[in-house]
Amino acid sequence: MPQTNQKQNPILKHNKTETIDRDSNGVAVFLKKISKRLYSIRCSVIKFYSGTTQFFSWFIFWPTYNLFFKVKIHGRENLKGLTGPLIMISNHSRFYDSFVYRIIVGLFSRLVPMRFMAVLKFNDPFLNFVKKTGLIHFVYSLFGVFVVEQGLGLNKNLKRAKDILKNNGVVAMFPEGRLNKSKEILFFRRGVSALALSNHTKVLPMHIAIQEGNLKKLQRGTLTVHIGKARYLETHRTYEDLAEDLRQEVVGLGR
Repeated sequence: MPQTNQKQNPILKHNKTETIDRDSNGVAVFLKKISKRLYSIRCSVIKFYSGTTQFFSWFIFWPTYNLFFKVKIHGRENLKGLTGPLIMISNHSRFYDSFVYRIIVGLFSRLVPMRFMAVLKFNDPFLNFVKKTGLIHFVYSLFGVFVVEQGLGLNKNLKRAKDILKNNGVVAMFPEGRLNKSKEILFFRRGVSALALSNHTKVLPMHIAIQEGNLKKLQRGTLTVHIGKARYLETHRTYEDLAEDLRQEVVGLGR
């Protein structure tokens, strides 16, 4: 009898281990499903919240910009019929360029909410000062901005943007990667072309030209926007070449 028990013990032990493994795998699968569900709910909440704030922000930005600038928007017919998924890009010469996007698309637009890709490290001293006040974080949270960081790599930084596009969202990017107040547009980072190709998404190029007025003389500045045509990128070229093509297209819109 003792010998028989000894022969059976390994089998019982093995069966017990298999049961534990199946239970563990079942828990892991369940937790993974819960995690995905929670992530999906979180994305839906952010989309609804940012869509609401961006809708009502038009009533602030439109009169404000028209008060301080003579606003001219060319090529608005290129927005007709556009919906997500879509990538919107432009040059980036002022910290308030992202707010200009809101008046570009109009009040009742199917492109809202636009989810802006942004950074938290700035070369501009003023923006670094504003960041310390917490205002940057507040604005980011208010408008559904998602942050990318240098050094994380292309795949990690584009993950959130890819998820937004997969859910038929709109991603707004400044491919120069930073503020550029010079007249010459800097080279575009390859992230824009990598994102467009990975999700087979149209890219809408725009050029924003801003000239401040003279408040002392009560003279308004000028804000001129040229909107190009949304298009798919070619698939047989490098990210760098495609990014340069987009840069040239934005430059051309501003001429």
